[in-house]
Amino acid sequence: MKRNLMKRAHEIARSLEGDYRARMSIALRQAWKEVKEVGNMVIKVNHQPSGGKEWMAEIVGRDPKYKFQREFLQPVSRDWSSSGKTGFTSFELEPGKVYEVNEPWKGRRFVEIQNGEIVVISAEEVLSKIA
Repeated sequence: MKRNLMKRAHEIARSLEGDYRARMSIALRQAWKEVKEVGNMVIKVNHQPSGGKEWMAEIVGRDPKYKFQREFLQPVSRDWSSSGKTGFTSFELEPGKVYEVNEPWKGRRFVEIQNGEIVVISAEEVLSKIA
């Protein structure tokens, strides 16, 4: 998220005139405003290696073998214990997209952002959204 924010801020700063520090300051404020308007959200998934691997994938279409075509997301942060046996892994979600979450000991579920909240949806709803 911060990487994309800085890239956007540099794009905005290049289009402005004057001192670069002042341009960058204005551009960062504008880029943060854009991020807040878009409404990306972060979801925390439990990390417990004994229960399986946690992951998050965007559903991008249908797949003949696996039912859904997925693009796996990179975690935004990992807040794990020093031993690495417990903690949370955070992923960033964008509105308007459908995701599948695999959480140790809880299994898989489909989620999306609706009205600024993360909502669990059924597989049938996912099929109707990607069809």
